[in-house]
Amino acid sequence: MKVLHNNVLVTNAEVEEKTAGGIILSGDISTGNKPAIVIAVGESVTNVLPKQKVYLDWPKAMAVEIDGLKCAVIDEIHIKLIIE
Repeated sequence: MKVLHNNVLVTNAEVEEKTAGGIILSGDISTGNKPAIVIAVGESVTNVLPKQKVYLDWPKAMAVEIDGLKCAVIDEIHIKLIIE
């Protein structure tokens, strides 16, 4: 896998939660005010590094699934905050 240009590949910071009964709830990658973890960045990305926790403009992200993991691809300019 290679992320192109100024795009960033992210996944939800909280990928799954369990209910009291043990049912696993997968998060929706497409919307919300949830943090994300950077998985990979394109060669033109200058401000974001893999493994950083970020907040982004989720409606601008393109949902994808890679090896069963729900992810999103987003242009670096739509990342609003990096948690260091």
